[in-house]
Amino acid sequence: MTKNYRNVFICIFAAFFALNFSCFAQENSENHDDSDDIEFLENENSYELDEALQENFYILETSRNHELNPHLTSYTSDSQIISGLYEGVFSYNPVNLEPQAAIAVDYKISRDKKRWKIILRENARFSNGDQITAESVKYSWLVLLAEENAPFASLFDIVKGAKEYRTGNGRADDVGIYVESPTVLSVVLNRPANYFARILCCPAFSVIHRNPDVSSGAYYLEDRSENTYVLKKNPYYWDAENTKLKTITFVQSEMRGNSQNNYSVSPVLTTADENAHAFNQGLADWVSAEVNTEKLLNKRAIMINAQFGTSYFFFKNSRKKPDFYGTKKISPWDYQEFRAAVLEAFPWEVIRTGSFAPCTTFVYPLSGYPTVEGYDYTDENEAKRLMQAARQKYGYSQDEIIPLVFEIPEGALNENHKTAIKEAMEKLGVDFKVKSLPSFQYLSNVAHSDSDVFYYSWIGDFADPLAFLVLFEGDSTLNDSGWQNDDFDALLEQAAGAGDQERFELLAKAETILLDSAMVLPLFRPFTLNVVNTEETGGWISNAIDLHPLKYLFKRMPKTKIPNIVKLED
Repeated sequence: MTKNYRNVFICIFAAFFALNFSCFAQENSENHDDSDDIEFLENENSYELDEALQENFYILETSRNHELNPHLTSYTSDSQIISGLYEGVFSYNPVNLEPQAAIAVDYKISRDKKRWKIILRENARFSNGDQITAESVKYSWLVLLAEENAPFASLFDIVKGAKEYRTGNGRADDVGIYVESPTVLSVVLNRPANYFARILCCPAFSVIHRNPDVSSGAYYLEDRSENTYVLKKNPYYWDAENTKLKTITFVQSEMRGNSQNNYSVSPVLTTADENAHAFNQGLADWVSAEVNTEKLLNKRAIMINAQFGTSYFFFKNSRKKPDFYGTKKISPWDYQEFRAAVLEAFPWEVIRTGSFAPCTTFVYPLSGYPTVEGYDYTDENEAKRLMQAARQKYGYSQDEIIPLVFEIPEGALNENHKTAIKEAMEKLGVDFKVKSLPSFQYLSNVAHSDSDVFYYSWIGDFADPLAFLVLFEGDSTLNDSGWQNDDFDALLEQAAGAGDQERFELLAKAETILLDSAMVLPLFRPFTLNVVNTEETGGWISNAIDLHPLKYLFKRMPKTKIPNIVKLED
């Protein structure tokens, strides 16, 4: 998905959560049946719904100008809306996050595991009534590959000819996507990839129409204003019968004082207290924005969940910095030896204090994934020795003060953190500087910044270690660091065709190379906080990527409340 979502906030609410993902079946179609996985959703709908309650559903979210082109975004908040507007051949099961058929109704895999035949639903239609065909899917994927700024496009490099076309060295006709009939599509891979269906769940691989105002999902965008996004039910959607809500309105929490949307509580509502008040008053069905949980009347509506992700710092190679081939010079932080000295001196304990799930490694440890040695302690003397050796090797004076600029979103480091890092770096002759940006500006600035270290919270878009390691693959469109290592890339390629256990072992070796390079400073596993009363809202399920497909949501009939009456004896 969306996914895969970059989240720039450090959560202050957390609870421990363990993930257990089962492997996606690789056998023929008759062996994969997802009916049991969504049985609970069918049970949710087993009672009579009050149609009047389905007229509108309000979601109170953090202010953001959403990018609704599924090819261009990597934000989880965008993916939440996109989950209603667009759909791919596969989608996430909202319970266990396993791939399940969406626009596709069936699929088959060849004996050599390199050809996937995908059969589409005959009743799959866009929001304007046009049929979604195999040609529609092919068009969507080719547009993604041709989009220069598509962050997830390189995930498709496992398809024959896709990388060549994406990088301008091949033709669209040579990409291994073939239309066999209006409802049958074949995809030829360079090598077996048992995670291919997981990749196709990512919102980037949604089916799009040539008209950007037309949707392929359960909803279409009726209205978009400064502070609201109004989604209407798509009457042509293949599963419209089971899509209950007629309208879903996303309201920006910082700008909802607009009487036209019948939502305002006061002229300006911007605080966590007021967001809690809106939920208490029934003006919001789901709050994903900042909220003061102490002010909530119904504490059972607080949903805290661990995410399949990692919050971390990473170094940016000079090759990714502006004007590198002009006036910019190689930075000492391009060298592993300098970075290793920083990681050895880094005040891990101080920075991770208060985190409910501190982590020492980069990849979220899925069941069966080998143990990888991470960074968990500080050694000041070893750091000094490493720094002295690095200066001598690369011709830097032992007395020279070397600047190290951390660029972070506001709030990612508190004053105690900054002081601890500054003091640790001073002992190495390093001048630690911090550049803070508002969260809504931060991510868009990373690509154009010449700072040395950046902060990300990355949420895996599919339940596999590759969801993390692809961020540092040399040719990956998700690689914002500029780091490249041939041995690392070779292990990822080798793992693509390996069996499950061997594949995990190869990916763990790749992670070890990444950690040895000192490019990544792992911090903790992120958490999410949502406020939604599941006794009144059906179809909302906590999951590790914090993506809640809109097609499943509905309003329950309110339970009859017994009046609090005490009868006194005469």
